[in-house]
Amino acid sequence: MKRLVIAGGGTGGHLYPGIAVAQYLKDKDVECFFIVSDRGLERKVLSGLGYGFYEQKETPLKGVSLGTRVKSLFRLLGEIKKCFSLIKKGDIVLLTGGFASAAAAFVAVVKRNRLYIHEQNSVMGLTNRIFAGFCDKVFLSFPETANAAGNTVVAGNPVRAEFKNIKPLEKGGKRILVMGGSQGSRLVNNLVAGAAGALLDKGYAIYHQAGGKLLDETKKKYIEFGLMDHENLTLAGYIDNVAEALENCDIVIARSGSGTVFEVTNAGRYAIYVPFKAAADNHQFYNALYAEKQKGAKVIAEDSANIGKLLEAIEDYENNCDLYIESVKNMKKYESAVIMAGGMNIG
Repeated sequence: MKRLVIAGGGTGGHLYPGIAVAQYLKDKDVECFFIVSDRGLERKVLSGLGYGFYEQKETPLKGVSLGTRVKSLFRLLGEIKKCFSLIKKGDIVLLTGGFASAAAAFVAVVKRNRLYIHEQNSVMGLTNRIFAGFCDKVFLSFPETANAAGNTVVAGNPVRAEFKNIKPLEKGGKRILVMGGSQGSRLVNNLVAGAAGALLDKGYAIYHQAGGKLLDETKKKYIEFGLMDHENLTLAGYIDNVAEALENCDIVIARSGSGTVFEVTNAGRYAIYVPFKAAADNHQFYNALYAEKQKGAKVIAEDSANIGKLLEAIEDYENNCDLYIESVKNMKKYESAVIMAGGMNIG
């Protein structure tokens, strides 16, 4: 039996593409083992799915103090030592990004394992650029990925099967799904809460995922505006079944991590994206721009985001929903897990 080690983590965006590949390989006589972060999300998700995994201690090197960087380097050396025992000769290693991929990448190069990268975002990150030259193939989510290096193959971003089975919309409606990522987004929360009164008055229903840490402050906003008990408002910290939430909405307001962009695209839903400006190399903006160029989304830059622009974007969708629904149906969709498994000669 072949064994695929999937290394990466820290956010759902680094975890879920690996899970989508593992799901596809379930009946292909391939064992999948995950090397992830210790932030808790991966433990919760992978335990529920029954995959074996190892949690690495966090080793941030960018945007931290010199002292923290030194501690991270020592931790990284310890994780490299651990990965030498976890990664066996003959294992295939797939890197999905985040700090949790670095130790596995180093060990795979030293042991001469077959090594692959999946770059989720529209701008290739530094760690992936460093290791790209050692890889058999580098799978890209976006055709025009900036700073791409190595033997590249455009594969899209793998999404789990449930996102591919969502029935496409045939006509417009007034159900809004708000997603600020697994951690939530204060900016998105405040924009939607500020616009909610006007939207609810127009007959819209809002399902708002605020993020666990931001749930209470977002709830206070809605209470302040006298909207918390409105029958068409649902507020949650975290959405366990995102595919179901997407199936039951007409339009999405969200940050634009690559996973979100491809999940929304595969679900056949139009989106208003407010990219996270501080994302490395501003990659969320370019992720969102990819969808906007295909007329499947509207991008509102963080610097210029305000309630008025959000309401204008929703009104534009309402007035042109037939056009946008058709555009979303025609957006490029990839059989990403199939392409990647074939590229690794295990599918």
